[in-house]
Amino acid sequence: MTKAVTWFRALAVVLGVFTLGHTAGTRHSITHGLAEDTVIAAMQHVQIPVMGFNRSYWEFYRGFSVNISVLLAALAVLAWQLGNLSRRNPAATLPLAVTMLVSCIATAVVCFVYFFTAPMFLSTLAVIISANAVRLVARDAGSSTA
Repeated sequence: MTKAVTWFRALAVVLGVFTLGHTAGTRHSITHGLAEDTVIAAMQHVQIPVMGFNRSYWEFYRGFSVNISVLLAALAVLAWQLGNLSRRNPAATLPLAVTMLVSCIATAVVCFVYFFTAPMFLSTLAVIISANAVRLVARDAGSSTA
């Protein structure tokens, strides 16, 4: 019988791959011509004042990119930890697992609206895996209270 821990481990791996892909894919600006080079240059040079700091649009872009990598890595670690918790206390795991599923669904929606094949694939895989983990944790939580 498949256990929730297996699905959480798989989710941690998928989120880890997502983290690595996102980090590697956003390290440098990728341009394919003069128009794109011009946009990147403008992002790097146009400064806006925000709460006492001058920041460029490029700094916002890079900052959000790094922040997303950090959050994806944290989700991967959390998925691994949920696997451990699901063995000991499925009832306590369930609300956290549902939160993880909701975040995976929201990430998939964002990926389908704004991005391309690789993040669409990985986010969809994360939804499928986390949904299976939630299903199994809910089953185990129900059987442990009965």
